Amino acid sequence: MDASESGHTGSAQSDEVPSDDIIEGVRSHAIFVLDSDGVVSVWSTSAQALYGYESAEMEGSHVRGLFAEERSGESDPMAAETFADTSKQVTEIEGWHERADGSVFWATLTLSPLGNEQSHRFTAISRDTTEIRAYEQMLERQNDRLKEFTDILAHDLQTPLQIIDGRLMLYDETGDDEHIESISVTVDRMARLVDDLLRVARQGDILTDPEPADLEPIVESAWDGATHDTSATLRYEAVPSVSTDPDRLHELFENLFCNAVEHAGEDVTVRVGPLETGFYVEDNGPGIPEGIRDRVFDHGVTTSDDGSGYGLSIVRTIANAHGWDVSVTESGDGGARFTVTGIAFVD
Repeated sequence: MDASESGHTGSAQSDEVPSDDIIEGVRSHAIFVLDSDGVVSVWSTSAQALYGYESAEMEGSHVRGLFAEERSGESDPMAAETFADTSKQVTEIEGWHERADGSVFWATLTLSPLGNEQSHRFTAISRDTTEIRAYEQMLERQNDRLKEFTDILAHDLQTPLQIIDGRLMLYDETGDDEHIESISVTVDRMARLVDDLLRVARQGDILTDPEPADLEPIVESAWDGATHDTSATLRYEAVPSVSTDPDRLHELFENLFCNAVEHAGEDVTVRVGPLETGFYVEDNGPGIPEGIRDRVFDHGVTTSDDGSGYGLSIVRTIANAHGWDVSVTESGDGGARFTVTGIAFVD
């Protein structure tokens, strides 16, 4: 189609509608022409190839019909203001577009003024950028995961570092080699923790090479690490053995115990006991408000002024890595009661 056929005159190259030969030559894009109101005046072969609509269907129709509105989140992504803004500049609009067969794709639609101000038409170039958008979203998830990883690492190294600091002070006061031995054990556990988190970062939240383990020594070790300088009380009722990574399960219990001390005080009483398909950890503290119980395992959520909001998110991550479920309710004493279920006991 030339300028005379479209009702426009003039020999200036900038005022001509792109010929169909040129349009057909660009196979990776859909190129078409809009009038001053956003109505399609030229629907090219390349546009038909990308969208599946015939020219008879699109010419005379508004370009907003290409948008999948329920996916774009906008009732009118191509309002009149859009064309007023593009009269002198190039504008890009991103959103979900819909093909004739009902399939959708993420498109980048570029509107460029065509010709002079009197003609006030637009060249529209639509590109399927679904893969680019997916790649960008993947990068965003990786960045979020990296931040989560560093936050978790910083959080979970705090407790063993505090143990080391406390043991060094006791060693300075007493000279007892027992404290040096405790430091050595703690350093080994820190190294395993770092290795474990690096493995999670590489492989995702999965558990590899689980082994049968008795919970009692794991619970006692985690309790010592979380409450070594408090007057907190642990009441343990035997739980059958489970298939687990002992270090990660230690981390789960330690975070639950630290949470109890942080929110219920250093004289808290914590009970650990069996359930039909799991175990519970409950305390006699103030509990968790019902309004945030469904969010308490999210990263950064805390009810403490000086809490990090990562302890319980770590608990959920570890439970999920085992294929277990974790939830929180109210204990018989009005405190917090965490239940870990979905466990197939070894015994």
